[in-house]
Amino acid sequence: MQSHEFSPFLLPKSHLSWSAFSLFKQSKERFMRQYFANGDSLDTKYLQFGKNIATSIEDGSYIGTLPHLTVYEIPEYKVEVSVNGVPLLSYIDSYDPVNHIFREYKTGKIAWTQSKVQKHGQLLFYAVALRALTGIMPTHCHLDWIETREVESDGVWDTNEKKVELTGKILTFYREFDTREVDNMEEDIIRTAHEISEAYKQFISNL
Repeated sequence: MQSHEFSPFLLPKSHLSWSAFSLFKQSKERFMRQYFANGDSLDTKYLQFGKNIATSIEDGSYIGTLPHLTVYEIPEYKVEVSVNGVPLLSYIDSYDPVNHIFREYKTGKIAWTQSKVQKHGQLLFYAVALRALTGIMPTHCHLDWIETREVESDGVWDTNEKKVELTGKILTFYREFDTREVDNMEEDIIRTAHEISEAYKQFISNL
């Protein structure tokens, strides 16, 4: 289901994603450089490794390297929906349409904890999008931490830079949703969209 209703917001990408939302909250300067002035986005070997894992989950080739990873019926589930006039675009790592729950996968060497999962706004952002799309709020989700480590590169042409590889360890965290916190995130999304829209209008008027 997609929403094509008119949006009163002027956004640089015509929609608001979690990555844009979170970057604006972290640093308005970096956001404007990347989204308004078409600057370079952050790209590291860790991010690239995570993208490769996401691709393997989407095409099913992950089974050879991550046989114990739980993947729902729809990997990389695209959600386009309007929330009070704010067009949202989300790609949910893994979605179960029958039970209306989802999973988020995170790679990296820094351990995830239950406290960190509870505070991670991306899960609430997705809950808002799914509630707007279906009219039903997800009761919970899972976050799977796929641990990685750095090892010496064995390539002939490689420099001293280490490469990233899987350790084989996966930790799964359960995250339950409360209506009030999802409502709060929805309000924050709308408020942030207003701020971005006003800042973008100002940017355009100064061109």
